[in-house]
Amino acid sequence: NNHTPNFGRKGLEDTFGYLNEAGIEYIGAGNNLSEAREAKYLTVSGITIAWLARTEQLMVPANYAAGEKNPGTAFWNKEEMAEAIKEAKTKADLVIVSIHAGVEYTNEPTKEQRNFARAAIEAGAELVIGHHPHVVQTAEKYQGKYIFYSLGNFVFDQMWSRETREGVVLKIALTQSGVKQIAATPILIEDYCQPRIIEGAEGEKIIKILGLETENKNGVYILK
Repeated sequence: NNHTPNFGRKGLEDTFGYLNEAGIEYIGAGNNLSEAREAKYLTVSGITIAWLARTEQLMVPANYAAGEKNPGTAFWNKEEMAEAIKEAKTKADLVIVSIHAGVEYTNEPTKEQRNFARAAIEAGAELVIGHHPHVVQTAEKYQGKYIFYSLGNFVFDQMWSRETREGVVLKIALTQSGVKQIAATPILIEDYCQPRIIEGAEGEKIIKILGLETENKNGVYILK
């Protein structure tokens, strides 16, 4: 994301090292541009998923971007992303794209967010999930595929407003042919960084921000 290179080259290299030691895959950043842009593949129950991530520049220095010989993040570019998705599709059943973009504390995605996410779907992505605004944003179904522009905060310390304490958790069932079902659960952060599931009118109010048709099943909202 836009803060990943805050502690410079050593901070990035330390982070990569700790993640590798723990066996945790990461996307959207790397020791060079090729690594930052590359897809990671995960096969579960016979389904191979390719994961890709890109970030909007978001008022950070240009040197936060990964280069041919320096570590950093993968800044977004629609044409490059489309090619990356098409290549990943040759090796995976499904491609899921993560984007870090948008304007903080606003419920509506920007034109740039929409254009990039829709271009990812057009290129073959099964699902696009976004973050950065710190509040839940509207979502959409585009060409039969879901785009979630921002799920809000989850484990975070912005206790100064109701909106920054709200978030949505997605449980997504997949088959080799695509998304089978998405269940959305609303959460509220309590006492700094402690999310809890909320139900009733409070929870429904959060889910309504997504702007999607849902069916409430015991506090879990199934997307129709």
